[in-house]
Amino acid sequence: MSSFIDSLVRPSIGRLKAYHVEPFEARVILDANESPYRLPDKVLESLFIVMAGTEFNRYPDPSAYMLRKMIANKEGVPENGIVFGNGSDEIIQSIIGAFCDPGEKILTLSPTFSMYKQIATYFSVETVEAPLKDDWSVDLQAIKETMAREKPKVTFIASPNSPTGQRYPKETLHAIVESAPGIVVVDEAYVDFSGSPPDEFDSPEVIVLKTFSKIGFAALRLGYMKADPAVANEVEKVRLPYNVNTATQACAVEVLKRWDQIASQFEKTKEERQRVFNALSSIEGVTVYPSEANFHLIRINNDPEKTFRSLLDHSVRVRWFKGDPRLSDFFRVTIGTPAENDAFLKALPKSV
Repeated sequence: MSSFIDSLVRPSIGRLKAYHVEPFEARVILDANESPYRLPDKVLESLFIVMAGTEFNRYPDPSAYMLRKMIANKEGVPENGIVFGNGSDEIIQSIIGAFCDPGEKILTLSPTFSMYKQIATYFSVETVEAPLKDDWSVDLQAIKETMAREKPKVTFIASPNSPTGQRYPKETLHAIVESAPGIVVVDEAYVDFSGSPPDEFDSPEVIVLKTFSKIGFAALRLGYMKADPAVANEVEKVRLPYNVNTATQACAVEVLKRWDQIASQFEKTKEERQRVFNALSSIEGVTVYPSEANFHLIRINNDPEKTFRSLLDHSVRVRWFKGDPRLSDFFRVTIGTPAENDAFLKALPKSV
């Protein structure tokens, strides 16, 4: 049976590995960049009421009318400039599906969010990578040269970037947009944890990605993009019908009504991020990099596997980029609650 299936599956898919999360058990979970905070009681109460009134026997609103209206108002864009997805992963898939034929190219920085390349492979679209400098900053000249040579249809820029945590200067992003031969996607999954407001782009070829997953609602699986209505219209054509369920739509509307209560938690994360950075900076055998996201990238200067296993023995789970050409000595560590961060900071010096 295996050889029969092997003869049918596309070779590019056969070479892939399915997305997989290792099921390491631990009390302190710092590997997924989730918010560690329970929702405020008032928000939870409103969600319970909404769920009780949901008609589960009916299909979702295909246009997500109420949610669309509220997001457009929050973002200051036309309602027809918004496209929703089952997480931002699905929107990435829709963007590549809308603009790239098989054999064409996307451009990403490297290292960055792995799903850009993974999803491109599904469509037989080639990924061209522009390596970041050793300090994780952008090599702008190299990107311009790569764009001129490879002519990517879509360029993906995560800012703040995962896993490095850097947010790129406004001037750098605009220079990339000006040089790009096609669509530029600016992925702002972590921008709520940055120290300054989101960048504004006037160029019609720019798509900005957002997600609810990092700010306390990973379970909702809700992402959205904002773009020029003409661009959004093309992406909308490949969006799967009813892709955002009724419960997610209703809960997201309630969240937006109480946004100030949610936003206060961002400040807690930023304060903890600085405290953790200061503590990590004093631990021998560890190099920590500044971050404008809800995590830190750290380098383990000796034996990362020993350190990773030891942290698990202390019931602390972090993300290890095992086998990555540039990141095999690195961990990405989510900023948790103060107690979770204390547990990590207590275990790490015993583990390096």
